[in-house]
Amino acid sequence: MAVGWDRFAVWGGSGGAPHALAIAARLPDRVTACASVVGLAPYDAPGLDWYAEMSPANVAEFRAAARGERAYRPMVERLAAEAMAEIEAGGLEVSDDYQLPEVDRHALAARRAEDGYHDRMSLSYRHGIDGWIDDSIAFTKPWGFELSELTTRTSVWYGPADVLASRAHHEYLLSVIPDAQLHELHGGHLLNEAELVAIYDWLAEN
Repeated sequence: MAVGWDRFAVWGGSGGAPHALAIAARLPDRVTACASVVGLAPYDAPGLDWYAEMSPANVAEFRAAARGERAYRPMVERLAAEAMAEIEAGGLEVSDDYQLPEVDRHALAARRAEDGYHDRMSLSYRHGIDGWIDDSIAFTKPWGFELSELTTRTSVWYGPADVLASRAHHEYLLSVIPDAQLHELHGGHLLNEAELVAIYDWLAEN
């Protein structure tokens, strides 16, 4: 209401996707459409092998998050320091241990040429990691709503090469969100400009 939007669409990518779904579930009369993009399923989802087809480093990170902040914070501190060191050296901010597909590695490399890239990455990694820690731990806890409650028009966008939010997560979301629509992306976890346009076009549909 602070910006005067009585009705609006919402989408979230990666770790933002569960938050977008929560907004749609809690504000069904105000959210016109919701898109979960390369997002996760609930950690306690019945019958879901949550770690299936995830990269080993991603599995290790979420297993640490599930044990709580004391176990997880040292890992994030190390990952953030390594990411900033790689950025300063002209490398990729995501470790090779995550085994990203070539399409995602190419997309990360291309972002280095964008205006303000270094400043954005510095703010992300150098000036605090509490948000990273809080989000990842939250993903391993109950979400506080049921996906079956969703009545908003919802779509699930999935990259077939994704090793961070694997196919099983999207299949689960599609199985429990009423009338959810599947949209397959071209590559892995990272989006290109055409895919961003497609998401916004879908959200704007009547």
